[in-house]
Amino acid sequence: MIVLAHRGYSARYPENTMIAFKKALELGADGIELDLRGTKDGRVVVIHDENLKRLCQVDVKVSEVTLEELKGYRLNGETIPSFEEVLSILDDRHILNAEIKEANVAERALQLIDEFRLTDSTVISSFDHELITHLIRKRPDMKFGFLVGEELRNDPVGLVDKLLQHKPYSMHVPHQLFDYPMVFRKIVKMLKKAGVKIYVWTLDDLEKYQRIEKHIDAVITNQVELFVNALKKSERAEGA
Repeated sequence: MIVLAHRGYSARYPENTMIAFKKALELGADGIELDLRGTKDGRVVVIHDENLKRLCQVDVKVSEVTLEELKGYRLNGETIPSFEEVLSILDDRHILNAEIKEANVAERALQLIDEFRLTDSTVISSFDHELITHLIRKRPDMKFGFLVGEELRNDPVGLVDKLLQHKPYSMHVPHQLFDYPMVFRKIVKMLKKAGVKIYVWTLDDLEKYQRIEKHIDAVITNQVELFVNALKKSERAEGA
């Protein structure tokens, strides 16, 4: 089972910051999940929201400031990192799940992943299915996944069937999907048959994880320490 730290160890440290990523890896997470956006001067930065209101209490759009200006704002004392900063602490033992929030950063993000030689250990995901479809065709050497959420409400099986036609590496589904047994069993069967990895976001309930773990390949969680320790305990029990 792969444990990915959602925006780093965000249950304890400011989300998407260097300390959150470093602490997650120190605790034994298999990798990290993060969000990518672009600045006014074309730099790729790691931040979830398009505006700094929630995180820094200022009404500033990320796309309207330079990286240097962005560095002037603080999240509980931490700065917003560039993508290069985060890539510099990773190696190919770590799994990186980079979610692209804005299509215009995709090309530069992929270039940076190549430059840091992390192509094989990176999964690029997005709710922008058109973008992911384009990237799958453009970069068959890389791993891409479709993020799905609210759109599953209407025709979940039909949506997954449609997305599978583009041959993604992974499908990133919300943990709430598993609250609907008939639907999730059908979708899991489809994904397994297609050889597509199942990533579940964002799951912090260990009891629920234990009910669904046999069906999934990776869990994205805020509660890194809880999940890492539980999995280590499980592995020790199996090896006894």
